[in-house]
Amino acid sequence: PRTTASTTVAAMSDSTDLTTLSIKELKELIRSSGLSFEDCIDKADLRSRAAEAQERLEASAPKGGGGGGGGGGGSSAAGGMARASKTFGGYDALVIGPPSVLDGSEAAELAVIVLHGLGATKEDFADLPRMLGGEQALAGRRLVYVLPQAPPSPLLGAAWWQINVAAFLAISTASPDSMAKMIREEPVGLSQCREKLQKLCAEVRAFAGGGSALPSRRLLLAGFSQGAMTAMDTALHMPPTEPPAGVVFLSGAPIVVEQWSARLQALKQAGEALPVLVTHGMADGTLPFACSGWVRDLLTANGADVKYVTHPGGHDLGGASVVRSLVSFVAARLADRA
Repeated sequence: PRTTASTTVAAMSDSTDLTTLSIKELKELIRSSGLSFEDCIDKADLRSRAAEAQERLEASAPKGGGGGGGGGGGSSAAGGMARASKTFGGYDALVIGPPSVLDGSEAAELAVIVLHGLGATKEDFADLPRMLGGEQALAGRRLVYVLPQAPPSPLLGAAWWQINVAAFLAISTASPDSMAKMIREEPVGLSQCREKLQKLCAEVRAFAGGGSALPSRRLLLAGFSQGAMTAMDTALHMPPTEPPAGVVFLSGAPIVVEQWSARLQALKQAGEALPVLVTHGMADGTLPFACSGWVRDLLTANGADVKYVTHPGGHDLGGASVVRSLVSFVAARLADRA
C-alpha cells in the first residue's frame, strides 16, 4: 500500500516508460509529487498526469546528491532530515526535520504544520520537505514539518470536521441565500477541532523550541482543501497578540466568514497583517475556482497580506510555479522572523 510508495517512486526515473506502469503505480507516482488524480477519467489521463509528476519530481530532486534517495524506510528525507511519529493535541502526526530539532538539541527556525485534505492521510504531503528543501532559498534551513492525521469519518475516510460535500460540490450553482447560509454556519465538529488544533500548535511549539517554546511567529500553518479551511480557522483563533508566521491556503473555500472577518479585524487592530499564500487550480472540479477568489477578497478587505497564485490544474497542488511560490513564501517568513 502507501508504505511502498517511496520505493516505487524512487525507481521511476525521468526515462521511465509510463506505458509500462500499472494504474496503481501511476497513482503512486502522481501522489508522491503532490498532484492529484481525482479528475483523471481513464489510464491515458493518468499517464498524462504522471508525466507531469515525473517532471515535477525531477525538478525538485536534491542537486548533486547522487543515488536518488533509496528506501531507508523513512528515516531520512531531503538533506539528512529525519522522520518520527509523534502525538500532538491528540492527533497522530508524522514529523520530518533535522535530527538536531527532533532530538531537542536545537530549535527550529520555522515549524510548518500541514493539514491534509478530506479523505486523505498525513502521508499525502510527506514529500513536501524534500520538494521545498531542494530549493536553494531553503537549503540548510532548520525547518520542521508536522503532518497530523485527521480522525476517521464515516463515508468520508478522514475529516477534520463534518463537511457537507454535496453543498460544496454544488457551490457554483447555489442560490445566493444557500451560499450565504453555507459560508456562515459553523460546521458540526469545527469547534472541537479548533480546540484540539490550538493544543496541537502549543505542543508543536514546545517540541520544536529546543528546550523552550518556539515563538508563535515561527509557526506556519498550511493546508489543502478542507485542510486549508481548517488551517486558516486555526490561525485566526490564535490570540491576536500571538499570531502565526502565516498561512498557506491551497485549494480551499471560505467558511464561518463572519467569525473570520472579526478575527482578522482583531489582528488589524493589534497592528498585524496576517501573511497568506492562496493558490488554486482554475480547472478544479471539486471546489470551484471562484472559492479562492472569495477567500482572497475576504482576507484582503480585512487587512491580511495576501499573495494569490493560480495554476491551470484541477484539485491538486499545482506545478512548478506553485512550488516556487511556496518556497518564496516560506523564505519570506524566515526573513520576517529573523
